[in-house]
Amino acid sequence: MKPTFHRLIFWSHLIIGLLAGVVILSMAVTGLLISYETQILDWAHRDLRVTPGGAHLDVETLVAKVREAKPELVPTGITWKANPEMPVTLTVGKEGVFYANPYTGAFLGEGHRAWRDFFHAATEWHRFLSGTGLPRETGKAITGAGNLLFGLLLLSGLYLWWPRQWRWVNVRAVLLFNPRLRGRARNWNWHNVFGFWSALPLLFIILTGLVMSYGWANNLLFTLAGSKPPPPKERREGGPRGAGGPDRREASGPREKSMPTLSGLAPLLAQVKQQMPGWTTLSLRMPQTPGAPFSLMVDRGGRGQVHLRTMLNLDASQGKVLPSPDDFLQQNLGRRLRMYARFLHTGELFGFFGQTVAALCTLCTIILIWTGFALAWRRFVKP
Repeated sequence: MKPTFHRLIFWSHLIIGLLAGVVILSMAVTGLLISYETQILDWAHRDLRVTPGGAHLDVETLVAKVREAKPELVPTGITWKANPEMPVTLTVGKEGVFYANPYTGAFLGEGHRAWRDFFHAATEWHRFLSGTGLPRETGKAITGAGNLLFGLLLLSGLYLWWPRQWRWVNVRAVLLFNPRLRGRARNWNWHNVFGFWSALPLLFIILTGLVMSYGWANNLLFTLAGSKPPPPKERREGGPRGAGGPDRREASGPREKSMPTLSGLAPLLAQVKQQMPGWTTLSLRMPQTPGAPFSLMVDRGGRGQVHLRTMLNLDASQGKVLPSPDDFLQQNLGRRLRMYARFLHTGELFGFFGQTVAALCTLCTIILIWTGFALAWRRFVKP
């Protein structure tokens, strides 16, 4: 009975791997490429760093000076970094990102757009297989199914990994690398070792991927948290982006045709900086309707650390800083877990360390697919 069940699991593992391996490999490669997007973009734009010179210009003066150089620029978002050498970022709807010197208002251009386009393309491939000619929804269905099958591979792989006898000689063969092995024996050793040590982080990556891919998984998360699932049209991808700064993909809403008045914002921004001295990034969003408050996101950590993020409304007409209903702490437990899931998937929830763990796990996935195909090749084609 047990050998028969073991063979069933083995052949299921092998067949699923052959069927879904290419899709899983595609997601792993693109996932690895975008693992350090924030850091690479900061490096790519190192030539835009500025020499600190006193205090930042107030927001009204800053935008006025930028528009002297580029009159058609009507920003929908402005981002400041606490790092005194970093330029201010101005987002223009979905059309582009521009940079300026926060001390002088000098217009610095749009930076290295090719890098942003590269990461955008890699992300679109990772999620929707964009570039293959497939419709967006079809690509999303394929990557979602690939992620689901990857979960089955992980569970069946752990069952196959489990030693039949817990003696050190048996455990060592599937737990530690053996540098003396070659060929099929080496592939088998690597497949087991990389699979075991990456299993737990990969489980969280897969589960959070399911939440983002399938409505039923998203609803289940809310239900388990005791919260009412939101209607599909209200679901978002984990809340606003944080310390990575905005780019062409992050801006939401239509482009404003006229520049909203910025008078009265400067003292409110100064008040926020004084009350939150540990901020790393301030992201100001222009109102969608005239007279509405400005939205301000205050990050005290990295881009994906949503628990270190505060959302505020700046009402310039009344001179008040108001709490925002979009603030993390104002959300129900289901919504907070959903926001966590977005950045647990990339590891950014735990900062650079988490990013590195996620990147290493995607690298392990590539090795698992490679060794899995190699073992199948030797079994079926070239024994």
